[in-house]
Amino acid sequence: MSIYYSIDEALNRPQIPEEWTESIVTGCDGVCQFVSNLILQHAKYKKRTCLLALDGFLGVEWKSALHGIKELLKKEGLKFETIDFSYCYKSPSEIKKIAAPFLTNDPSFGFVFNKRLENFLNSVRLQELRKRLKNYKRKSTGPLLAGVMCFGCGAAIPRLRKLYDLIFYMDLTREELLNRSLKKPVYPLGSIGEDLPVHRSLKRLYYVDFQVLDRHKKYALRHMDWYMDGNIVDVPKLLPRNMYDGILSTLAQYPFRVKPLYYPVTWGGTWLKRIRELPESMINSGQACILPWENSVRIGLNDTVLEIPFLNLLWKEPIKIMGEYAFKKFRDNFPMVYYYDDGYEGGNMAIQVHPNTAYIEKHFNESMRQDESYYILCTGPGAKTYLGLKEDADLDEFRQACVKAEKEGVPFEYDKYVNSIPTKPGDYFLIPAGTIHASGRNQVVLEIDGYVSAYGSGYTFHFYDYLRPDLDGTPRPIHLKHAFGVLKKTRRAKWVAEHLKQEPKLLRAGKDWAEYIIGERKDMFYKVHRLEFETKIEDNTKGKFHVLTLVKGKSIIVQSHENPQRKFTMKFTETLIVPACLGRYTMLNLGSKSCKATKALIR
Repeated sequence: MSIYYSIDEALNRPQIPEEWTESIVTGCDGVCQFVSNLILQHAKYKKRTCLLALDGFLGVEWKSALHGIKELLKKEGLKFETIDFSYCYKSPSEIKKIAAPFLTNDPSFGFVFNKRLENFLNSVRLQELRKRLKNYKRKSTGPLLAGVMCFGCGAAIPRLRKLYDLIFYMDLTREELLNRSLKKPVYPLGSIGEDLPVHRSLKRLYYVDFQVLDRHKKYALRHMDWYMDGNIVDVPKLLPRNMYDGILSTLAQYPFRVKPLYYPVTWGGTWLKRIRELPESMINSGQACILPWENSVRIGLNDTVLEIPFLNLLWKEPIKIMGEYAFKKFRDNFPMVYYYDDGYEGGNMAIQVHPNTAYIEKHFNESMRQDESYYILCTGPGAKTYLGLKEDADLDEFRQACVKAEKEGVPFEYDKYVNSIPTKPGDYFLIPAGTIHASGRNQVVLEIDGYVSAYGSGYTFHFYDYLRPDLDGTPRPIHLKHAFGVLKKTRRAKWVAEHLKQEPKLLRAGKDWAEYIIGERKDMFYKVHRLEFETKIEDNTKGKFHVLTLVKGKSIIVQSHENPQRKFTMKFTETLIVPACLGRYTMLNLGSKSCKATKALIR
C-alpha cells in the first residue's frame, strides 16, 4: 500500500521564454551525455581534473546517474572517479545518540531538532575529504582523470562548496521519497542499513532528518549550478540554476495549484474518490491534503513536466506569494493547511483537540498555534459535527471513560460528553485551539486550518477512536495526557453556539454577486469569506495571499486584471493559491449555474 496516492492533476502552465524549455535536458542518457560534455570542456580549457558535487535529498538514486557518466568518459579514454559523501557521516550509533533527546519517550511525538547537518559529520573524515579534493584541484588532468564527483546528501556543505567547479542538486518530493521507500529501503541519514527504513521511522524522519535536510537544501539551492528533478528515476530533468530561479519566480506571479496528496484512513468514505476520479484500487478517499511541507507544484513547459517541492517555491519567492505582512509574521513558512475529510459512507473521525502556541513550544519545540475550521461540502442522512462539550458533561467521568477505553478496550457513550450539531452543505464551524471536536460520519468536510508545523500533519490529540484498529491492524493512537492538558473545559454547547457557528456577514455586493465573512475570531490569525456569483466577481489581494476553493459550481477561471494571461482554471472542490503580488483579479463562471467559493486570508 502506498503512503500517498496521487493522480496527474494541478498542472500549472506559466508563460516562460521558449529557449528555457528547449534547454532542459531530459532522460538518463541525455543528462549523462550533457554532464560528460561539461567535464570534457572543463578538462580541456582548465587543463585539470573537474571537481563536481552531486548533492540532493534523501532517497535519490545516486549510482544510476554516475554509472552512465563513467561509461561515456571511458569511451573517450578518460577516467571518472566518484566519492561517496556518506563516508563523512558519524557512525549510526553516534547519530542515534545525537537524535535520541529529540525523539523522546512519547510514542507519537518528538521535539524538533534544532541543529544542522554538520552535527552528523565526522570532522576528521571531512578534513580528509577536503584535503583530497584540494589535491585533485592542484593536479593537471594528465592523460586520464577527467572528473571527480562527490555525491550524496550534504556533498556541497559550506566547508567544501568552494572547492567544486560544478554543483548539481538532485531533488525529490516527499511524496516520492516515502513511496519509493516502500519499494526499496531508504534509510535515515548516516545509516548503513541497520536502522529501520524511513517509512517505518517517520518520527525520526520528521523531527530530525527533514530538519537538517531542509536547512541544507535551502543553502544548496542558492549555490548550485544545476537543478535536477529526480522524481522519475529513468527520466531525470536537468536545468541551469538561472532557469530554475526564473521558472519559480514566474510561477509565483500566477494563481497556482499545489498537487494534493490522497491517502486512505479507517473512517474514510467514497465521495472524493468519485469526484476526483481516484484509482479503483484505493481503499477509500479518506483524506486529501494540502500541506506546504509535503506538497509539490507541477509545472508544464510544452511537453515537459517538472515536479518541484512547494517548499522550494516558497523559499525562492516568499514575499511575492505571501506578501510583506505574512512574511514578517511567518517568514517563508506558508501558514495555511487544507484537508478534505471524506466520511461519506464512512465513519466518524476520532474525537480530538489541538494545542495552543505555549503548549507546542514547551512540548515539541515549535512556535505555532493550531487552529482549524470545517466547511461542510456534502452531507448524507444523520450528518453532524462534534464541537465542544455538553453543558452537563462531567469531565472526571469523561476522563475515566477514555482511560478505560484505551487500557481495557471498553467502549462508552461519547455523545454523553461531546456536543454535536446537525449539519448541511454550506455550514462553517470555527475550531480554535483547545476545542474538542470531530467530523461525524456521512459528510465531507473542507478543513481550513491555520498552522505551520515541522511534524507531518501537526498535533492532533485523540480522546477516543471507537476502539477501531488502523488499516494495518494496529491500535489507533490515543493521547490522553496531551488531550486533557490542552482541553478548554468551558467551551460547552451554549458557548459553541454563540461563538463558533457565525451567521454570514455581508461585506460587499453587486447585481449578481456578493461577498460574506463566514468566520472570524481574534484568537485565530486567519479568517474565511465566501464569494457568491452568477457570472463573475472581482477581488484584490491588497498585499495578502488568498486561498480559494470552489465549493459550488462546475468550474471557474481565476485571472489577473493587469496581466490576463496569468490565470488558472479550477474545478469544483479544487483549491487555488492566489499570490499576494497578483493584486486585482477576476473569477469567471464557466458553467450555467451559480458559483460559491471560500476564500481564506490572513487577518
